[in-house]
Amino acid sequence: MNNKTILGWALGSFTTSVLASSVGLLHLRFMTDSLGIGVGLAGTLVALAKTYDAAADPLMGLVSDQTQSRWGRHRPYLFGGALLSAISLIMMFNVPSGATGPWLIAYVAGVLILYSTAYTMFRVPYLAMAPELVSGFEQRSRLITFSVYGSAFGGLFATSAAPFLLARMGSGREGHALVSWMLAALIAAGGVACCALLRTPARTSPVARQHAPLLVRLAAVRENRPFSMLIAFKVMMFTGLSLHGAAIPYYTRHVIKVSDASLGTYFLCQTLAMMACQPLWTRMATRFGRRNSLIGAALMQAVVMIAWTVVPASPSPPWLPMMGIAEGICAGGLFFGLYTVVADTMAHDQQHSGKDREGAFAGIFVMVEKITAAGGTAIFGAILSAAGFVSAHNAGAAQQPEAVKTGIIVALAVLPALTSLLACVALSRYKLTAVAPQQAST
Repeated sequence: MNNKTILGWALGSFTTSVLASSVGLLHLRFMTDSLGIGVGLAGTLVALAKTYDAAADPLMGLVSDQTQSRWGRHRPYLFGGALLSAISLIMMFNVPSGATGPWLIAYVAGVLILYSTAYTMFRVPYLAMAPELVSGFEQRSRLITFSVYGSAFGGLFATSAAPFLLARMGSGREGHALVSWMLAALIAAGGVACCALLRTPARTSPVARQHAPLLVRLAAVRENRPFSMLIAFKVMMFTGLSLHGAAIPYYTRHVIKVSDASLGTYFLCQTLAMMACQPLWTRMATRFGRRNSLIGAALMQAVVMIAWTVVPASPSPPWLPMMGIAEGICAGGLFFGLYTVVADTMAHDQQHSGKDREGAFAGIFVMVEKITAAGGTAIFGAILSAAGFVSAHNAGAAQQPEAVKTGIIVALAVLPALTSLLACVALSRYKLTAVAPQQAST
């Protein structure tokens, strides 16, 4: 594994992080607080787009597996997906001033579909390349560590720099429009560089690789018990993370009433902690096993989520950065564990079947992110709608009833803590390394 591979892989993670984090953090609030779309309708639009996106993920995996080109199976989609992602982000936050009523809803829905398509086009082939780039626990752990670093740096721009810029430019439509152009430039540059740097090595296996039919591929995914348990864990965990992520920008604006600069500080602390703790989680996985390390990170996440319920609901400076640091440590363990294990499960299937099906596994793995994001966003929108949230055309202009603040806390802390515990139960039912003798030492 050379430096070009490490840098290319980190840039791919950086690209998807900038795209997903900026949209996940800012777009729902942009719709409700700047475009005047009702929170229930906004949540439904996002959920429908994510549902479409989830359905497209396995298909993208199959298409990339069967692609034959001089660039390889997966790289062409990295190039096209990066450029389309940048365009979709610009369109998302540069809404035509004449779009109102049904035309506004149609525009937002169409751009969400475009964004979802672009993200899938890049993310699924990128993730499917991992088993071909490296082999063995140590190399895979090193690669995933740099993936986390890349994701963390992407998060710095999307969740830290962007809120700081919004605080200076204004958190209305104009500020969001300018910030989207800056983020889109990073997405395009990072994705194209990832495509240029990543090269899958020529295969030396004497076994002829075959492309299995769709039903056979889906059956292989279902029969891979370690992968199935990992998916159950991810469904629970990411539903809670989606709820928590949707609630954070509403918490800072409508509960503790601080500027987006404070939101940026929170995510800055979270990102720095996430990067700093990677050596710790690598050692934890080596000493206690990947499954146990992942469960430990999830249990820590549950404790931190519960802690939000006792944090004073006031703009007291120390609390937000402290919670950001705690969440960053948990996130570092969660993402390191998830991406190490999913690469192991894909490599395990490839070794035993002799077929190129990693795209199918990557498609299902990414699909879960979309399904849980759809569910989490829809649940959050329903909670705030039931609580009586008031949408506005000027950021933060509407006064919210007290029930809205309670709803935000439930989505921010209570439900994510519950899903974290359920995720631990799902993962504890099976030892991920038991079916792979070559990994038994972990």
